[in-house]
Amino acid sequence: MNHEPHRFGAGVVPEVHADPSNSLQDWFDDFRRERAAARIEPTGRRSRAIIVMVHNEPVFFPIWLRYYSQFFRPEEIYVLDHDTTDGSTEGEGFNRIPTPQDEFSHEWQVEQVEALQRELLKSHEIVVAVDVDELIVPSPAMGDLGSYLDRFDEPFVSCLGYEVVHLPDREAPFDPDRPVLEQRRFWSENSVYNKSAITTEPAEWVPGFHRRVDFHFRGDPDLRLVHLHRIDYDLCRERHRRWADRQWRSHDLDEGLGAHNRISGGDEFDSWYFGDSGFDRFRLRIEEIPSEWRGSF
Repeated sequence: MNHEPHRFGAGVVPEVHADPSNSLQDWFDDFRRERAAARIEPTGRRSRAIIVMVHNEPVFFPIWLRYYSQFFRPEEIYVLDHDTTDGSTEGEGFNRIPTPQDEFSHEWQVEQVEALQRELLKSHEIVVAVDVDELIVPSPAMGDLGSYLDRFDEPFVSCLGYEVVHLPDREAPFDPDRPVLEQRRFWSENSVYNKSAITTEPAEWVPGFHRRVDFHFRGDPDLRLVHLHRIDYDLCRERHRRWADRQWRSHDLDEGLGAHNRISGGDEFDSWYFGDSGFDRFRLRIEEIPSEWRGSF
């Protein structure tokens, strides 16, 4: 049963659709066969590394590290620490690489990650690059991310973007000490967040990492890039305020790069939070997360 939209401030929460749907489903079925044929039989644990850039992420970085530490050893986790001052990167269980920069720039971020990815591919079979609010999660029927990586032998694969969305009239504030899906019931497919995040060869990404420079796409419909940006209304708004206060390179501001991260309050924030997919003319389509995903993260 669809729920009536809820008025929250000046924004309107989209209705929750009870019938999960995807216009690409027929294409997905064909692609599943292709991806299945490309997977290898695991002969053991494949060597791997993962990269993330972090700047003052006291909520998301512990969630990120807790999830990926299940599949990567501490020496395989590389954290590009961009001038963190809140203590969130002072712990153990990863390689911390100080990455100072007075002004944040998406192009600079891509350069740092691409350089490290190329270096790590000299000693690792697979390198993963994601943001601190992103979890790569295979469909539960396929096993976990570790088993997926042990079967992976392609130049790269593109994860399909899904956003977890907190509806504050239906769910309590987020508790970072509890698993995400114990507390959140809704998500939306969002192709803006597709990402070619798992690689075995050097990659070049456009700023934001959600597209490759060559625009090639090797999607796996059973591999989700779960984006936690909207996991809690208040946390998201506060995070946007911090991002708005950062020093941004003038080129990013002039080109509008990451502009949604600087929307930090009022009607504009509500309108973005409850509906903006990042595509003109397309709104978020909120659906209940299927029950089989509940223990995934």
